[in-house]
Amino acid sequence: MLYYLVGVLIALAVGVLLYGLGRRFQPADEVEARLELWVPKPGEAEDGTAGGRASLLGRVDQAVNRQSFATVIRHDLARADLSLTVVEYLAMRLLVLLLAFVLGYFAAGSLLVGILMAVIGYAVPIVYLRVRQRRRLTAFDAQLPDVLDHLVGSLRAGYGFLQAVEWIGRRVPAPAGAEFQRVIREVQLGWSLTDALDNMVRRIPSDDLALIVTAIRIQYEVGGSLAEILETVAHTIRERVRINREINVLTAQQRYSGYVLIIMPIALAIVLLLINPEYELQLFAPGPTLCIPIGTLLMMLFGFVLMRRIVNIDI
Repeated sequence: MLYYLVGVLIALAVGVLLYGLGRRFQPADEVEARLELWVPKPGEAEDGTAGGRASLLGRVDQAVNRQSFATVIRHDLARADLSLTVVEYLAMRLLVLLLAFVLGYFAAGSLLVGILMAVIGYAVPIVYLRVRQRRRLTAFDAQLPDVLDHLVGSLRAGYGFLQAVEWIGRRVPAPAGAEFQRVIREVQLGWSLTDALDNMVRRIPSDDLALIVTAIRIQYEVGGSLAEILETVAHTIRERVRINREINVLTAQQRYSGYVLIIMPIALAIVLLLINPEYELQLFAPGPTLCIPIGTLLMMLFGFVLMRRIVNIDI
């Protein structure tokens, strides 16, 4: 009976994987097809016809989007630049969890190992999302000084601010170019410039970008030369980037030592579970020995957080 259940779970996981990959790599011209889930076609009623009735996926999307956690997930997906809906992201997380459980159960032949692998599979999408957000934020911060130089040059050449932003969106590569293009699209759709810039700050939680937007808002309220203000801000950001790079070089050994110290014991425990699960599972047997893995995990987490706090220097 267990084998039939596992087979059904594997089939379900593969189906969700194929569906998620199809949604992830869909071409841009399918946006209208997705909007049809929410907007009825012309000439069709909204109460009983097939076009006016939302599909099962649409109803699931509506139910999930009403929850409070959906807003947080949408912000995280936007910051990571992932074109996934909340339901698609949750489905992918469920898929990874099921695959990790099946892999751990069949590889070691133990339900406990399967549960441990499922916990790791649950954490993998979250870690991937955070890593992608951090890389995108780092790339955006690295582009900001050049973006400001382009803005200052365009303003001094006689362009308006919106024209300068549009030029940057066309010329500067992603992620900065894509974000400034989105600002222009939001302004064209009726948002004010300051609101569009605030939306960009929510998508890119960068202190340097927040400083630039604050400077632009102040200039809009009190006046002055925006080119000179942005030139001063660009100099400040360049100095911050230079000092951050020096700090990262000086603290690289400590940061990577923390990664090694927390990954190596976990990797060794997984290897021992796969090689000799009966020997390793004695640590997880009920009794005083259960305090050993729990205490080890707590001390590892405490040491990792402490090392991160030591090398995390804000400027």
